[in-house]
Amino acid sequence: MVIATSLKATNCAQNLGKATESILHNSFYIAKQKLELSRKAYKQLIKEWGWEKEDKKYLKVAKTFEKFSPSDLAEIEPNTLFLLSNQSKKYAAVIEQLLDMGSITQAKVRELIKQQRKPKPFKPEKPSIWKMARDGRRYCQVPPIHDETTGVALQNMMDEEGKSAQQIIAEAVLLRQAMKEGRLNVNFESENQATQEIQVSKVEVVERNEYSDNQNEPSLEIDNSEATGDYAIFSDDIIFNPTTNQETVEFLSEQLFVAVENLSYLSKKEVKEVEELVASIINFCNSQPVSQQWNALAEITRRNSKALMVVIGYSGKEHSEWFFNLNQLLADAALDNPEELEWVDKRLRSEALSLIAAR
Repeated sequence: MVIATSLKATNCAQNLGKATESILHNSFYIAKQKLELSRKAYKQLIKEWGWEKEDKKYLKVAKTFEKFSPSDLAEIEPNTLFLLSNQSKKYAAVIEQLLDMGSITQAKVRELIKQQRKPKPFKPEKPSIWKMARDGRRYCQVPPIHDETTGVALQNMMDEEGKSAQQIIAEAVLLRQAMKEGRLNVNFESENQATQEIQVSKVEVVERNEYSDNQNEPSLEIDNSEATGDYAIFSDDIIFNPTTNQETVEFLSEQLFVAVENLSYLSKKEVKEVEELVASIINFCNSQPVSQQWNALAEITRRNSKALMVVIGYSGKEHSEWFFNLNQLLADAALDNPEELEWVDKRLRSEALSLIAAR
């Protein structure tokens, strides 16, 4: 169905300008009433208009632009007007510059806002082998090794010993760790130092305090009483040492708060990444026993209401069942820990309290 309108395209800016002036006139009027009327009388006036808290929006406009006349700002479209008033502290410098501007236009205001916005600080990516599985758990993946000698040696070990690449690399890491911790001594004797090329002529691998003088062959023994032999396989990637629940919680929490801090500057690609992160958070929580699911969510969000709202807001339709069960999880947790009701939003708290009262 096509809706016809007699409004000419050329009059659009002019009509929006009138709307802006009208918003300012009414905002100043509401502010004047609040100043002159008693608190009770003002509330009664707002109630007569059928408003509840809507006046706050216009009071902000009046306070932000109290030094301007409605005609000064007529060329600013309404949404920009509310943007500046809702974030008046952030855009204080923009508003100050408008005071010194002879003719205020939408284009000029838009440019000032653009200059005021701080570019997202560039953070060089730190090389990391950590990846995130669908269930929210971390796993480590070794990148491709472009060294033929290493590859051939690894393949020979796999063929001869019947071990997987994951197991061999895990053993190599344990060996290196033992050397770093002093549980394994490796001595290299180099020759031909004049050419600055180190040629290893002899490698002695000795177990600390247990070397035998009459031993003809070097021994290789590592004290790995504290080391774990657990290996996990994820597809064809090389991974080992799966993380604990607490490490997963800390990892997800760190990623979530990075998203929370940069929420206003997310690109479409980054929004998709936040949605994937939230999906991982929900999947991880769902993987816990029901009695522990709310606690897992509370720890990941650090009991921060804004972080919780990000998780809820980006949960998506595929997690609608999780969303509808959230009040039940909170109600169950609040029976033992009533303080859980204090940091969540009003709606979720009310729903949980209703469920508790119905028991």
